[in-house]
Amino acid sequence: MLKLFFRVLLLGLGLFLSYIFGKEIIEPVQFKTTGVQVEGRVHGFVAGRGKGSIQPESTGVRKGKRRARRPAFRYPVAAGSTDSLEGRSSTAALFSNYALNEKVTVVFDPKEPQHAYIFGWQLIFMAILCTLLGLYMIKIGLTGRAS
Repeated sequence: MLKLFFRVLLLGLGLFLSYIFGKEIIEPVQFKTTGVQVEGRVHGFVAGRGKGSIQPESTGVRKGKRRARRPAFRYPVAAGSTDSLEGRSSTAALFSNYALNEKVTVVFDPKEPQHAYIFGWQLIFMAILCTLLGLYMIKIGLTGRAS
């Protein structure tokens, strides 16, 4: 009975991780090909969990360990526009290579410009790693074996 409980738990957690981080891979690539692509700038880094405050440093210390922070960015609604929106990356990288005021490629759906992503290899790579972890958890949950 305990084995079944943990298998169902691993299956559910794996499905959740695969969905959340799979979306972080698919949507930026989809918006890059069919959406709007503009140039934005990193204007800070999200400190804390959830909505968190914007800080100028790309790393912070949490529980005595240095942690990379997620970039927050400002981008125009359309190419050449003076109106701008603010976005926050929902995926953290293993290490933060973004610097304050760095130019980044921002992609979004023209129908929903407030839902934007930074199109960068390090964020997509991290999402791929987390998706693979989720798929591995699904495999363990279904088969009951790690190898």
